[in-house]
Amino acid sequence: MAEGVPDGTFGASRPAQPRRRATQPEPWTPAEQAAHYAALAAALGEPHLRIADAA
Repeated sequence: MAEGVPDGTFGASRPAQPRRRATQPEPWTPAEQAAHYAALAAALGEPHLRIADAA
């Protein structure tokens, strides 16, 4: 039997690999959000909705 545990090393142990940290994507700016929403609404054939100010 070539491998007791199939780890791809054929008997030699691999050095421990550091875990990669997951990176968070950058948040969208309000202008980017509006552009993406407008593109989606246009693709769906829906009128563009406007968000009321929280004033």
